[in-house]
Amino acid sequence: MTSASSPTLALHRRSPAERWLEALPLGNGRLGAMIWGDPRAARFSLNESTLWSGGPQTDAPHRTSRREAGAALTRSRTLFENGDIPAAQQEIERLGASWSQAYLPVGDLSVRLEGLPETGRAAERILDLEHAEHRVLADPGEQLSFVSRADEVLVHTAPCPDGLIPSLEFSSPLLEERREALEGSLTVLLRAPSDIPAGQFRREQEIAWESDGASRAAVVARWQVRHGRLLLVCAVVTTWQGLGKAPDREVQEVLDEASAQAEAALARGEEELHRRHRDTPQPGAGEVALELRGSSEAKLLATSFAYGRHLLASASRPGLPPANLQGLWNARLEAPWSSNYTVNINLEMNHWAAGVAQVPEAAAALEQYVAMLRTAGQETARRLYGADGWTVHHNSDPWGYTEPVRGEPSWATWPMGGLWLERELDSLASFSGRDAVEIARERFPALREAVAFALCLLHESADGHLATFPSTSPENLWLTGEGTPVSLSEGTGMDRWLLHETAEHLLEAAALLGEEQDPVVQRARSALALVPGPRIGADGRVLEWHRDGLVEAEPEHRHVSHLGFLYPGQGAVEPRLEQAVTRSLEARGDEATGWSLVWKACLWARLHRGDRVQALLELYLRPAETADGERSGLYPNLFSAHPPFQIDGNLGIVAALAECLLQSHRGEIELLPALPPMMADGSVRGLIARPGVAVDMAWSDGALTSLELRATGPGALGTHQVRCGNRMVSVRLSGTEPVTLNAAALRATGRTSEVAGI
Repeated sequence: MTSASSPTLALHRRSPAERWLEALPLGNGRLGAMIWGDPRAARFSLNESTLWSGGPQTDAPHRTSRREAGAALTRSRTLFENGDIPAAQQEIERLGASWSQAYLPVGDLSVRLEGLPETGRAAERILDLEHAEHRVLADPGEQLSFVSRADEVLVHTAPCPDGLIPSLEFSSPLLEERREALEGSLTVLLRAPSDIPAGQFRREQEIAWESDGASRAAVVARWQVRHGRLLLVCAVVTTWQGLGKAPDREVQEVLDEASAQAEAALARGEEELHRRHRDTPQPGAGEVALELRGSSEAKLLATSFAYGRHLLASASRPGLPPANLQGLWNARLEAPWSSNYTVNINLEMNHWAAGVAQVPEAAAALEQYVAMLRTAGQETARRLYGADGWTVHHNSDPWGYTEPVRGEPSWATWPMGGLWLERELDSLASFSGRDAVEIARERFPALREAVAFALCLLHESADGHLATFPSTSPENLWLTGEGTPVSLSEGTGMDRWLLHETAEHLLEAAALLGEEQDPVVQRARSALALVPGPRIGADGRVLEWHRDGLVEAEPEHRHVSHLGFLYPGQGAVEPRLEQAVTRSLEARGDEATGWSLVWKACLWARLHRGDRVQALLELYLRPAETADGERSGLYPNLFSAHPPFQIDGNLGIVAALAECLLQSHRGEIELLPALPPMMADGSVRGLIARPGVAVDMAWSDGALTSLELRATGPGALGTHQVRCGNRMVSVRLSGTEPVTLNAAALRATGRTSEVAGI
């Protein structure tokens, strides 16, 4: 057994972890573990993606009625038009009455080797990103851990010299309902809380532990020692029954399934389990690789790229909850922001790289999750807004929570989550290589419902345009003339971008399918003429709220939602708007939370400013922990800091680095558009350009040295414009065989030329 050959495909640590943020993560899309790496007492902090507090009906008693919501909206609109924004905002707050549920830890499993002598050799830990395996190199020999996709268990193997006795321990913050410990066997049944209020409500509402409606988790460990080797396997199965469904599967059935998984794995033995793990890699795991040469920072960037793909693939699987605020790994019963889904940026950013960097199961998991939200969000749209279609607000969970949460409307009462998510699914589909008509046929019904909801929010504004109401710019505030911070607006920059782009995608799909006479399509076409696109203020910046001259309560706010039309938006952007984005980014500044650094890096990449991307990458790579406290940066295990830890920075950095190397939103394949100096020398394999063209290339001193293109599906066949700097060539792909291009021709200047594909 050997470690990964490339240093960028492995994380190396010289000693065991002493805290959770030093442990290293493994997962199979459902079962996750943080590996601490102590050779004398192997410790695993366990998670399972379906283990959440509460259920689909937990918030039902708190929901705002249709009558109350309609009256509050009417009063709010009148107050807003009369200029009393604080009072209008108070009415909007009536829409939110509850909170979404929390993602939970399973507990900590430890195995001690009693009697193992002290040695002078330090334990080296290696997280092999290529094979999703963790090794500890220490006396008396190597230890190996992995979370098997083939066998659905955590596997740990270690030397166990004669006379040593393994001792197993398990602890959990959940309620333990049953425990059975026998020779070589441990079975524990856990009960989750029936309700965990979000942090801002915990002074008035305690965690509830009622038996009815609460999830259960069966934890089953089995172990044996043969020929001087310890083999430990652990299965975790919950009462989960599917997205949006009550977690009320029979407890005995869950216990039986976990026992069967553990016993079958133990019977296979160490070598067979490892072979099956290697033969069942995460889909897409080996398709993409980035190598950067030069400084230690460059190599850390390449490792961060591989690490982000590893984390996303390890945290998501179709049919299960997608990667949440902490991916798959959470140590706390009361996690930051409940470790749920924040829909105004974080859930989307988690998946920005799923198309361009080939993490297909994550894309599929998000698609199925959104399908569940569409159903749940239809009732919310009708009851709160009297609207067609569907909506989801700031927070969500796997039970289908789509309500506004109780709180300040800047983050609580933001009803555009459906459009945000449908736009993200459109983006993922654009990388797929599938036929455009096939995609349109699949996407049309969903786009129609999302746009139908947004159209119901439109009101005529004072200047004669149509504007969404209620509207906020997540999670920012502006100051009234009296200096009162408020968030309520109409037709914010983010709303206008999301409505335009999603409606335009609907119109394009309708044209391909012959659905131009559909009533929602016709309404959308008419409305777009009256909904302004991005607007520029007197100061040269992009307008964030409903009118010019509003003063920001926090000029360097972390959210840049009003700039989303540039990234992740896919529409054409005029030079004057690019200049306005530049001024807006300069005013916001670079210093920000981890995920905000990533979003700004993506925006600067779209502006072809590799120098500005570099400044943000340097902030991203710095240590998060300092003598003065925490800031954005990286924790010892390379988890990204908000702070505290959030996975979106780790997943989003993959998209940001890809955007520096490859862009395809302008209808052409653009190579090396925003190369930061620290990425001047390197190569990449397997990045995907729209509409599904795989790109392998290398570069030296910022100049392209080799290039190969390949169509990944029928939608990518045909002629593509390929640009590098001011040089463009036409490339015809007539099959799935790769086409090698002359990099020297793309480095030269001159007219567009034609290159025939194979």
